[in-house]
Amino acid sequence: MNREEFLKMMIESKFGNVKAFSEVVGVPYTTIRTMLANGLGKAGVDNVLKICRGLDIDPKQLSEDFEIDDISASTMAKLVSLERPRKIKVYNFAEAQLHEQNNKVVPLVGATAANPTALEYADQINDISINIEVPHSADCALVVRGNSMETDYMDGSIVFYKRQETVENGELAIVEIDGDGVTFKKVIFDYENQQVILRSLNPDYPDRALKDEEYRIIGKVVK
Repeated sequence: MNREEFLKMMIESKFGNVKAFSEVVGVPYTTIRTMLANGLGKAGVDNVLKICRGLDIDPKQLSEDFEIDDISASTMAKLVSLERPRKIKVYNFAEAQLHEQNNKVVPLVGATAANPTALEYADQINDISINIEVPHSADCALVVRGNSMETDYMDGSIVFYKRQETVENGELAIVEIDGDGVTFKKVIFDYENQQVILRSLNPDYPDRALKDEEYRIIGKVVK
């Protein structure tokens, strides 16, 4: 017996027929009839909750499609009782919460140089946050200054990174140099000469070689 058959049996045993039941619970007869024929999703959550109250059953018994937990069932039951203007307020609040949940926000912490002759420092957190198309693994965002990482990263564009102290050979990273500032480069490990090469994506710029004590990885650039 599926859920629709179970509901039909409950309705007929308690009220005799669907029409009599629909008048008691305040759900249109055609809505209940369509629901019983085509599935609970055809009735809407508000109507399903009214039907459950009319039959004195727990909405969680019908939660396969709706995934109703204790909090959700209680909230929706209260929502049904609200006047329409108050329902709209609750809906708008819930929509804002869902947007915040699904759209990650990270701090914009300054600028990073994409220029081998200049460094920008990035430990001053600004009063700005980035919340558009933020990569899931990103922790922070920086503004790119210079054109050494073009054409992938243009001057003035935003680069996202995940805070970590190591990266794999050939990965893009935010790198601190001599404690003076940060730069954005591809990191190449030269194990033979015990140094790291900071490489620009723009071929017009030369590589920069550093010893281990001269640099620190701040984070891995992510997309």
